[in-house]
Amino acid sequence: MYRALIVDDEAHAVRGLQTGVAWERLHITDVETAYNIRQAKEVFEAHAVDVLLCDIEMPQGSGLDLLKWVREFYPKTETIFLTCHADFSYANQAIKLDSFDYMLKPVDYLELETSIQKALDKLRANEQLLTFEATYKHYHQLWESHQPVLMERFWQDLIHQGLSSTPERIEEQLRRQSIPYSVDTLFLSVYINVKHWHKALTQRDYKIMEYALQNAAEEQIAKHANQSLVVPIQNGCLLVILPLTNMELTGTSLASDCDQYIRSCNHFFFCDLCCYIGEPVRIHEMASMVRGLQELDKNNVTLMNQTLTLKDGGDSISYVHPPHIKGWSEWMKHGDKEKLLADVSAYMEPFKQMKSGIDAQWLQGFYQDFLQMVFFVLQSKGLQAHHVFSTNLLTEKPERVVRSLTALQEWISDVIEVVMNHIQSIQENMSIVEKVKYFIDERIGEQSLSCEDIASAVYLNPDYLTRVFKKEMGIPISEYLQQRRLTLAIDLLKKSNQSVSDIALTVGYSNLSYFSTLFKKATGVNPSDYRKQFK
Repeated sequence: MYRALIVDDEAHAVRGLQTGVAWERLHITDVETAYNIRQAKEVFEAHAVDVLLCDIEMPQGSGLDLLKWVREFYPKTETIFLTCHADFSYANQAIKLDSFDYMLKPVDYLELETSIQKALDKLRANEQLLTFEATYKHYHQLWESHQPVLMERFWQDLIHQGLSSTPERIEEQLRRQSIPYSVDTLFLSVYINVKHWHKALTQRDYKIMEYALQNAAEEQIAKHANQSLVVPIQNGCLLVILPLTNMELTGTSLASDCDQYIRSCNHFFFCDLCCYIGEPVRIHEMASMVRGLQELDKNNVTLMNQTLTLKDGGDSISYVHPPHIKGWSEWMKHGDKEKLLADVSAYMEPFKQMKSGIDAQWLQGFYQDFLQMVFFVLQSKGLQAHHVFSTNLLTEKPERVVRSLTALQEWISDVIEVVMNHIQSIQENMSIVEKVKYFIDERIGEQSLSCEDIASAVYLNPDYLTRVFKKEMGIPISEYLQQRRLTLAIDLLKKSNQSVSDIALTVGYSNLSYFSTLFKKATGVNPSDYRKQFK
């Protein structure tokens, strides 16, 4: 639940906002009011304010003065300015003070509610980011201070068969390294593998998050067994090793700990993963047990965020109905996108709840067959794949795409959207250049609009799009964008009463001086003098 504060020296304006905005729908339960800066500060000092709705021009101090104070003492508050004056200097100061929005009175309540909702979404995102950064910082410090330990190296050598796994040789190594295990001790193992990261990670971030997962496993899974250990093994996977010296750990309690660990990782580390519990074995049998768990993980392409055991592997069913590749290719060629997406989903969804039936080999074959179908359709339409797809859609490593059924299904949906949108644009006789021109007109007021943004919207490589556009139009996209902005500015100067500064913002220029320079270069006069010709 959230709290809002309305600040305006006009009582009727305050009452209008109190009654006109659907506060409950926005989950704002407390709406405070103030009629000057002094009263507003008293509200802030009494309790936190999430969203501030503030007039700019007030007799006892402006809303900009209030925002300066709020930024210093209550930086988490999001501010939306409401003003009767479309003054560019006000807007410029509001932007510098990092206000969330700037709206002219009389304000449309639905537009205001949309702006408030976006401000609340930003607040929630900032809260999640702070939580993630605090957790990240904690594990970053732990990771930097982490030193390899002798027991961890012993287990890694044993699992990777860097030392002999005969009981006699293992006992010799245990004695030589003073490791407090016996060759007769039973060990229970949990293999952990992350199936999907929700956030893009740098290599350094990945290492830190890997260590965070290891530390969390030590706290949540390895807590019950004495002399337990969590060991990183290949490809970022973890192995929890639990010595059953007193047989104090049951399969049920371990599965419960694994389930809790999975939920924690989902929430704090933004990943999907599975835990695989092995059977109790002696130390010389551990390498074989780990290979069995790795094989179980490899063939688990359907389930995520679950705890599984060796018994869950089962035998794959002897027959899986093949996909309707021929029918899918016909639907793709003829533009039946909704039918194709629905049929692909209907084919793949039932597999998601299966613990057996399809495995990594089946998924790899399905991926290759689908990709072959796509290339066949593109060839039949006279299209080249590198002209249709953006840089990373087809260069994604196959092992990442076929890691799980969910990942493959998401990738297939993206490919279908790109291919069929491209085919549809051809069928509708709308050229790529026409699409680009339409996209630019729709977003001409966005200051940060780039060639990469435009290329992404039409699902093309930026360099290829640049060549196609210049070949047809005779000028680069950037020059065309500037021409369209100036053409719109000329039209607004002729037909509207907007100030020159507002027109500059409308057509995508926040710097009035730069806008005036470009305008004069194109027309021979500055914007104000140009307007005088039509008044």
